[in-house]
Amino acid sequence: MSEEAVASSVSKTGLMNKNWKFVASVVIPPVIVAGLALWYYQRNQTTPTEVKTKKKKKNKNKSKKVSDEEKESNAGNGKVEKSIGDFETAMKFSEEGIENLGASERKKYGNLLKDKGNEYYRERSFEQAVETYTQAIKFSKDPVFYANRAACYSMMKKYEEVIEDCNEALKIDSKYIKALMRRAQAYEQVGKNQESLYDYTTACIFEDFKNNTASVGAERVLKTIAEKESAERLATRKPRLPSKSFISGYFNSFRSNGEAIKAEGTEELSEAVKEYNMSIELSIKKKYAESIEHLEKAIELGLSGAAYVEAHSLRGAYHFLKGSLELAEEDFEAALQADPKHLRTLYRKANMYTEKKDLEKVEELLMKGQNLAPTDPEAYFQLGQLSFLKQNFEEATSHYQKALDLDPTYVYPYIQLGVSQFKLLRVEDAMQTFNLAMARFPMRSDLYNYYGEVLAEQGLVVDASNAFDKSISIDKSNPLPYVNKALAMFTHPGNVQDSLVLIKDAMSVDPECELAVAALSQIYLQLGMFEDSLAMLDRAVELAKSQDELVSTITFRETTAAQYKFIKEHPDFVSRLSN
Repeated sequence: MSEEAVASSVSKTGLMNKNWKFVASVVIPPVIVAGLALWYYQRNQTTPTEVKTKKKKKNKNKSKKVSDEEKESNAGNGKVEKSIGDFETAMKFSEEGIENLGASERKKYGNLLKDKGNEYYRERSFEQAVETYTQAIKFSKDPVFYANRAACYSMMKKYEEVIEDCNEALKIDSKYIKALMRRAQAYEQVGKNQESLYDYTTACIFEDFKNNTASVGAERVLKTIAEKESAERLATRKPRLPSKSFISGYFNSFRSNGEAIKAEGTEELSEAVKEYNMSIELSIKKKYAESIEHLEKAIELGLSGAAYVEAHSLRGAYHFLKGSLELAEEDFEAALQADPKHLRTLYRKANMYTEKKDLEKVEELLMKGQNLAPTDPEAYFQLGQLSFLKQNFEEATSHYQKALDLDPTYVYPYIQLGVSQFKLLRVEDAMQTFNLAMARFPMRSDLYNYYGEVLAEQGLVVDASNAFDKSISIDKSNPLPYVNKALAMFTHPGNVQDSLVLIKDAMSVDPECELAVAALSQIYLQLGMFEDSLAMLDRAVELAKSQDELVSTITFRETTAAQYKFIKEHPDFVSRLSN
């Protein structure tokens, strides 16, 4: 299983999580700047018991639906002395006649009509209620009257009219929660999901996130937006490789990417084998697109024996990286049919099944590899990765240690052992593991990068920055230490510009580095640079590799956009809360 399949980063930022669920918590933001997004992602998941309880309550209260709506409609209004004659008189008033009335008389008749409209509403006589509220509005442009008429239109499923009436109510009182909620629900019904999300979001903020209906509505609409857009993008997107840093991380987690085929005796290599060898050479140089071109040509020309197995295994890996899982499986199957004992293909196929979330199949393939080669350290490393993914860190440490016992020159078990020990709060053991690894592998950039993350998690920003600097000095083409140093520095005052420079350096060495784009969007967000943050989030959506990543990234982009709109439209409210 690749290092990208598990979150080998240990920092609070979670920025190594390829599923992008990290985006709401790079640093703790001001409540107005990023509070809503943080709240969405940190909110506890509902337990099965809670779901059951809620369903019971829902059924129990079903009969109260209309009376609850009435209660909202009547809230804050006193009783008005009225008679049938008064009502009939009020309904007959012309607009000219109304204009000739004094303010107190207009208010009296308006409330009388509102109360009669509420009565019609309780009786489910919605058309009569609408007629009555319409007359009431002629007496007084009261937001309650518009909202009550909107409630009737909602029951009649006239959602455009609901929206129009709520618009009028909110022109008069922009903080009128009932109008916001009714408009949000109407927008949702007509498929205007961004508008619906904004109204739910606004209600959440105005009510300090205590309006459960608004919060549940926001989450529901977010889910709809994200799932719809992600499905559309996946249906029309052409397969493409992810960033070089992602591919490098994937290949580095295997002991070998494949080896060039050597000629036997005086026999000259075929053109197909030469193309395959060129593909391997280019992959080592991180020229992955060119590697694929030569690999495709090699397979097209025709290969046999070990070259056939290795070529299909490598092409399966490239298909996997592009997100073409069916094509990847076809190539892995072709390689395994030719050589059922090919360990590299078994491990690559197991990694593919982590993307499919079929961990039983992952374990089956890894155990098959272990049975075929009981002394192969990679089998234990990959089993450790599976345990890490399951968050069974004790078991993971046992597997990593076994891999190191079999091969002390295998660098990645050191990294993952140190991270697992840190997860288990065995900090001293983790530091010893990393120090031992750095002594043995002083020129491994990735090792210093992960060591820096562990230091940053402990709040040792200076030491972490030194580790990231060391990582950068060894390999300036690796964007990850630039990003991690930027994030570590950003949490301390006075380092904003340096952090931005580092992120941009990361993007210059790898323009498609998902981690750098994510980090830059977060830094912009913390600085209140919403338009820049949203531009980076749009880019992040383009770079997202899987449906899970797309859903998470789109969700965060939409929450950010909703907050930005709120800040622009309610600056006075934001200013008061900030103070």
